[in-house]
Amino acid sequence: MTARGRLAVLRRLFEQQPGPITTGMVHAHYQAQGIAPQRTTARMDLKMLVAQGLLYETGPDDDRKFWLKPAGGGR
Repeated sequence: MTARGRLAVLRRLFEQQPGPITTGMVHAHYQAQGIAPQRTTARMDLKMLVAQGLLYETGPDDDRKFWLKPAGGGR
């Protein structure tokens, strides 16, 4: 699956559960869907959505949580 396709799947996951979502949860979701076997792919996709301004992240690097940004753009 392309990066664009994975990001669409990830956005739908966040629509179903606005947060918090962890890298491990995304990795498990991807594996269940047969999308991507690597945890690194999940981490990279989450970071891409943060860079696009769709998510924000909280917590330390070893316990990072990701949240869907509210429609108004604030936290």
